[in-house]
Amino acid sequence: MDAQVQVRESLRWLDGLEAGTQSANDLFFLAEKLDPVLISLMIRYLRKKYPSAKPEAAGVLARMLELTSTYPQLVKKTREAEQDPITEWFLDTYSFADFYNKPNELVQLIVDKLEG
Repeated sequence: MDAQVQVRESLRWLDGLEAGTQSANDLFFLAEKLDPVLISLMIRYLRKKYPSAKPEAAGVLARMLELTSTYPQLVKKTREAEQDPITEWFLDTYSFADFYNKPNELVQLIVDKLEG
């Protein structure tokens, strides 16, 4: 998948999960087209941005739970992606909090690294 398409589709996936604009089924099929490292990092990003103690986290966490419990194969792929050197690079170099107000930069940074 072209890098710009991957960025666009990743942002659509992230927004769908965060804002509830897509069903779990649609999110799963979109995730199947994206790099597992990207999906894994976006899920981590949302978990950090929306800890369970925050009232606004309820919807996001409910959608994540629905997605991961309905599609366990997605969980398997993201767990495998956690061992990827790019995941390790990101976690050692950046803080998710740096991207809470600029998810497009998060996605672009990861896609650039995946493409590089």
